[in-house]
Amino acid sequence: MKILITGATGFAGHHLCALCHAHGAEVHAITRTDVPDPAPPGVHEHPADLRDAAAVASVIRDVGPDRMMHLAGASSVGQSFREPMLTWDVNLNGTLGVLEALRAEAPEVRTLLVTSGEVFGRVALEDLPVTEDTPMRPLSPYASSKAAADIAARQYRDTEGMPILRVRAFNHIGPGQDARFVLPNVARQIAEAEHRGQDAVEVHLGNLETRRDFTDVRDMVRAYWLILVGGDPDAVYVACSGESRPVRELVEGLVPHARIPVSFVSDADLRRSGEQPDLYGSPDRLRDELGWVPEIPLETTLADTLEWWRERVAVEED
Repeated sequence: MKILITGATGFAGHHLCALCHAHGAEVHAITRTDVPDPAPPGVHEHPADLRDAAAVASVIRDVGPDRMMHLAGASSVGQSFREPMLTWDVNLNGTLGVLEALRAEAPEVRTLLVTSGEVFGRVALEDLPVTEDTPMRPLSPYASSKAAADIAARQYRDTEGMPILRVRAFNHIGPGQDARFVLPNVARQIAEAEHRGQDAVEVHLGNLETRRDFTDVRDMVRAYWLILVGGDPDAVYVACSGESRPVRELVEGLVPHARIPVSFVSDADLRRSGEQPDLYGSPDRLRDELGWVPEIPLETTLADTLEWWRERVAVEED
């Protein structure tokens, strides 16, 4: 089986490529033309701008994929407020480029579009957990652009009959995530302090009581695979743990794995106004239809994340 992936150089993309290889797939990736960011080992690279449907169509024509997964996009909520036009352009027009290329060259190819649990935005606490039927009310340029991409994919399914599958993925964490996000940011600071021989480290964070639904990235990409292979194109899936955790639980969970004392300070300047206090979903459809359940314990995720950052810091600072 040939699988073509966008976003293969990203956090989830690296883990997804490894999983596809484990299933015996030949993995190809559309990579960015403006950033020297090599794909994972064993992946065939095809540089193209996703917003250029003709360029993407050329890659699809050359590769002849049996399946495709579209993960690429601007992924930071905070950065989307600073660069809304860029976020919309990459996330919506990049998706339209992929959809148009598929329509022209391979309308029969099963394709998974990965969006985000952030598309649900403002949800009354009494209406949690989120399900596939929860209305989308996005609260950021990032979430709005992902919701628009989701709607576009549904339109191509309805009007063109293309087998476009959709998954709204909640927060995923684990080794390889960059430091723009809270857990790897803390893990990086701990790893740097350890490497420099500090006696202790104090970490400044925003609202530690914000609650979210966190899943290990390796469990998450396993959900993507199951949806791609056996999912229903006329359905939409929510990929999540089904459990709400405060940010405090995650970052404090790193402390037993640290080699020096760690303390935390909640800094008002780092808090995001209007933030949804709690958001978690229901993975019932994934479980009932495809047999997916998260398997990796949080403690393992935290230990692996910190160890990954120790290795990276050692390379960067030596």
